[in-house]
Amino acid sequence: MFQLSDKQIQVLNTLFNVVFITIIVLQVIRKAIYTLPDKWLFFLTSDTVEYFIFSVIAYLLYYFVLKLNQLWYKIGFIFLFIVLIVLVALLKSYRIHNEVLLDRSFDFSTEFIGKTFLFYFLIHFINRLDFFNRYKNLEHELNQAKGQLLRNQLHPHFLFNAFNSLYSMSLKNSPDTPNTILKLSGMMRYLTDDSTNKQVKLTQELKFIKEYIAIEKIRFGDQANIKLSINGIAEGKNIEPLLLITLVENAFKHGFYTNDQDAFVCINIICKNHIILFKVENSILDKQHFNVTNRKGKGIESLKKRLALSYPKKHNLVLQHNNNIYSANLEINLC
Repeated sequence: MFQLSDKQIQVLNTLFNVVFITIIVLQVIRKAIYTLPDKWLFFLTSDTVEYFIFSVIAYLLYYFVLKLNQLWYKIGFIFLFIVLIVLVALLKSYRIHNEVLLDRSFDFSTEFIGKTFLFYFLIHFINRLDFFNRYKNLEHELNQAKGQLLRNQLHPHFLFNAFNSLYSMSLKNSPDTPNTILKLSGMMRYLTDDSTNKQVKLTQELKFIKEYIAIEKIRFGDQANIKLSINGIAEGKNIEPLLLITLVENAFKHGFYTNDQDAFVCINIICKNHIILFKVENSILDKQHFNVTNRKGKGIESLKKRLALSYPKKHNLVLQHNNNIYSANLEINLC
């Protein structure tokens, strides 16, 4: 999104004020030279002088009157400005009709007050550009902080699962324990270094998922029904880090915590142009007392929030539970 810098906004603000005032003052001088000697009343009630008066009142309101601390001072100045506007309206009514008509004077007064407020809001808008720019920057920084906080919520959960795996392997004196620790070290490097970025290469994210699944396969054995399929071209694409792993973790947490012969986790990833289709299916088994938990945990809720922040209107997440099978289908437009 295009944003002006603070210096650009300051220059734009100054330029607007200088040009605006210069045009009106030159118009007043020009009108005075041609009409003041013979038609002073026409000069005082001309559009140029009216706009000059309205702009001066608008500037005084914005830069001086409304910044006064005393309420009565503000009321006094506003009353003085209204009286000045009414006098100009009476003069214009007299000039047009050769007499003061109250209904016409009232119409002119309301019209002049409206034009004064129009000038005021124009000045207000130009001066608030800096506020809008800072608000956008603050909003952007806040969204980044939210995203980082939600990513950090994954780390303790992942570490808990990973160390559980290492603990199980150490009890069995598995020869694969050193290799698993090495894989875990590489994953931790990704968590601590790369995941702090707003986006990472899709190939890095997929590599992280492969290593995670490799650790789970070591934990549950080669006979475990764990499948991973990646199709399409992942190179040249970027993605919010640690988005996809949430669904993978969820599948193992709720559907593959034993070596039950019916347990399975199936992950299918399709990269097509700038669209990534991510599908995870897992079995739903009877939980042991140590694994009773609510399916709608922090992981899925954090994922939804991160998707809303990073890919608004560019994602679709569908969660389904049918016939002892839980499926999660995520589609993301990475553009």
